[in-house]
Amino acid sequence: MQPSGRPGGDPDGPAAGVNPGQAGPVPVAVAMWQSVHRVMRAFDAQLSEQGASWQVWHILLALHQGTPATQRELAHAVGIREATLTHHLRGMEDKGLIVRSRQETNRRVQRIEVTADGDVLFGRLKSAAIAFDRTLRDSIGDGEAGVEAFFATLGRLADVVPDGGRDILPEGWPGNRQG
Repeated sequence: MQPSGRPGGDPDGPAAGVNPGQAGPVPVAVAMWQSVHRVMRAFDAQLSEQGASWQVWHILLALHQGTPATQRELAHAVGIREATLTHHLRGMEDKGLIVRSRQETNRRVQRIEVTADGDVLFGRLKSAAIAFDRTLRDSIGDGEAGVEAFFATLGRLADVVPDGGRDILPEGWPGNRQG
């Protein structure tokens, strides 16, 4: 079954939550997982038109927010392992989007800075991300009240399951009890 409970991704197929040929509804976690994947593939496609993936966008966004100064802090801010981040940073560095440098006081710590080319790309990606977010918010309906209710639902869902990584969610995000 494809995202949103529609077999083969058919937009005219059964509605989300329907499990054709099976007894009972689609499990909520399955529907969420499939929906997230569909949304992220669409988001990645939008960002790809601007020259980068959603992972690069997420890293550039964190760097532009000014919080992470080191590679370890950046990995925590974007919620990925340092080894995975290293892979992305290597590619970004090869494309001239960032520069990494070692701290004089501790050579094991790498600092990451966005280049002028990275800033230009960030601007394009930011515009695409804002447009995509607007589309999602509009589809939720009921204006900001609907979006707040949607986030409250996400937070409730995250709160009822065993802690599976809330500590990697940025402060203030649904499901982050620290925020």
